[in-house]
Amino acid sequence: MLFPEIVPDQTGFLSTGDGHELYWQACGNSDGLPLLFLHGGPGSGVAPKYLRMFDPARFRIIALDQRGAGRSCPHASLEGNTTQNLIKDIEALRQHLGLDQWTVFGPSWGSTLALAYAQTHPARVRGLVVEAIFTATRGELDWWHSLDGVPRFYPDAWADFITPIPSAHRHSPAAVLDWCYQDMLAERAGGYETLSRLQTATLEEIRQSTLYRWTELEDRISFLETTPEQVFEDLRVKGADFIISHSLIEAHYFKHDCFLREGQLIEDAHTLADIPMAILHSRYDMVCPPQSAFKLAAACPHAEFVMIGLNGHGMTEPAQIALNGIMDRLVERI
Repeated sequence: MLFPEIVPDQTGFLSTGDGHELYWQACGNSDGLPLLFLHGGPGSGVAPKYLRMFDPARFRIIALDQRGAGRSCPHASLEGNTTQNLIKDIEALRQHLGLDQWTVFGPSWGSTLALAYAQTHPARVRGLVVEAIFTATRGELDWWHSLDGVPRFYPDAWADFITPIPSAHRHSPAAVLDWCYQDMLAERAGGYETLSRLQTATLEEIRQSTLYRWTELEDRISFLETTPEQVFEDLRVKGADFIISHSLIEAHYFKHDCFLREGQLIEDAHTLADIPMAILHSRYDMVCPPQSAFKLAAACPHAEFVMIGLNGHGMTEPAQIALNGIMDRLVERI
């Protein structure tokens, strides 16, 4: 149920003033409602399919590759890469485009950033839609690497991820994260030697890379049905640069609690009370379990809350159908 393929008619690079050049693109109706898409990860960048999630006759669709991601440069840079700086980047892009307000949509990490931006600049947000809710609490961060979390549902994917990590570094989610982050930095210092062979190496050979295993784990738990081989082929298509930026930047943010204080996005949800808002989540989301979506809905009783009964983390047809309905109803409210 995606909309037809579309090519951006505006693109550019926005300088942050501290060493980053951010790639942005826009498409759809030039006179339509401005709609900002904030990608997940962090570090994943904007894929062409994301531009097809919204009606191009109704919206002016704007997408930004966040610091270090996609076509923004320097690639995979961690310097100055914080949530607070991403919020500043979004405001700079709004001003650059000469927009007074826009509607903001964000899935997964994009929901985190969308909430943080809207809470910082509520007067600039005409409407807010968040999907696959992630509020960056300690419980959500630990879920990935706790034996009471992902491994209970995906023991096979967990085994492939954890096996190369020394047993001395498996005693807590924080220890797993620390080891992975340091190993990723070591891969970077070594010129990403293993990932440079992504197109020719076997799956077992490429799993020597912690950067690969980090993204592989997330992809394997994102859908109700997938195989390691399918994930491998998909990541080969996306390429080593995608894996590097997604894994390294994501681990960097996780290592720093996403640069948010514990519980911040729920505590500050009252600032969203005057913004037309919708929350979309899936019952079987194993990347971002639904508990946070329910907490956000309770903190934002004015928001429409849609729960998809049979879907995982990734956007599939049931999620897209639900999103189309949400956007139709949101337009009537704004």
